[in-house]
Amino acid sequence: MYRLCIVCKGSRLLCGRKTCPLLVALKQKTKFADFANTTEYFGPSTSVFVGRIGYPNVRVGPMSILESLDSDVDPGRFEEPSEWFAQGLGMDKIVELRSATLRSKHGEHIKSRSNFVSDMLEIALAQQPVDVELTFKNKPSFNLSFSDVLRPTGASVNVETMKVTENPKIPKKVDRIVSDDIKAVEAAHGLYDLGLDVYKVSTILSSGALGLSSAQKMVPTRWSITATDDIIFKKLAAQLKEYPTVDAYYVYESSYMDNHFLILLMPSLFEYENFEVWFPGSIWSDASSQRPVIVEEYEGFTGRKKYAANEGGGYYAARLAVAEALHKMKRQAGVIVFREIHPRYSVPLGVWVVRETARDAFRHRGEKFETKSEALEYIDARLRAKEGMPLGIKDFETLSKILRQKRLTDF
Repeated sequence: MYRLCIVCKGSRLLCGRKTCPLLVALKQKTKFADFANTTEYFGPSTSVFVGRIGYPNVRVGPMSILESLDSDVDPGRFEEPSEWFAQGLGMDKIVELRSATLRSKHGEHIKSRSNFVSDMLEIALAQQPVDVELTFKNKPSFNLSFSDVLRPTGASVNVETMKVTENPKIPKKVDRIVSDDIKAVEAAHGLYDLGLDVYKVSTILSSGALGLSSAQKMVPTRWSITATDDIIFKKLAAQLKEYPTVDAYYVYESSYMDNHFLILLMPSLFEYENFEVWFPGSIWSDASSQRPVIVEEYEGFTGRKKYAANEGGGYYAARLAVAEALHKMKRQAGVIVFREIHPRYSVPLGVWVVRETARDAFRHRGEKFETKSEALEYIDARLRAKEGMPLGIKDFETLSKILRQKRLTDF
């Protein structure tokens, strides 16, 4: 049962239930519940959210902040995972931060170009948070929501009307790209090349701003996050596969909120394998289990066509981080990612945790080895160094498509 939970992560309801009991158990009231009788809102909108329930008729709207207007809190930090990581924010602080968000919901078809959708699109493109006025259809719900892919969200409310009360500051280069009649993939590449991080690119993709004018449509936020990781990875992969291979074996490492990453680069053509090790008591695993559960996904040099169902968005987030690092090195490599999820990671905060921790691994100098056996011995020692780790590299070798291959460099 709990292996099914690890694969599902509450998103596909593989157990057959209407709601995920593990996610329902995490719900709690936010500290803003005293605003329950509020019928309108004025304040900064930091992003937009597109739901997936009922697709193609979905509920969409701006993400806003319930902090008081005289607060010294920077509105931008509510949507910046890279900054959360850089500041070393812990789980409690991030949950507290996100509990102050307000998700607005207004029914629209994904191809709608109503005034509401047009205003939402401008919010998505804006460089800075934009002030909005909202009138509500009903009272807000103040339950925190959690997801394996999405950042936690706080209150939510059905919205009757929205008015943008200032001119959104949209960078000219961004406006030029979204105004061009080009495919969404090409536009996403252009935005990333401008220096926009994948978080902003996925928001713009979700808003429906990208693509040929005849094909533009909103994309549910959950889907746009993984889609953006995949789109940008494929752009980088096409380039890095032309680079020479790394000259030795390298191991990179990083940890954050009880997620521990070891990333092995090997001197070969690009291929990629990702392991997730879910320890007893971590989010989706059974606390009474005696051993961690290992899940694996792989792709060869020519890429993959099927969705990485065993790992979901985490696979694509880690793969993007690796591709960014290799692209910066101007090298290609055979890659194996070992991700351990320990019990103190008890609340799902979204795939940004995977992406940022994997990115951080490459900010540190990697350990260099001349042979694969030396590199694997080092990884084995680092795996066993973690408290309560009953697994070693042999447990992964029996499952690994890459490690079971024999190469000339092994002899």
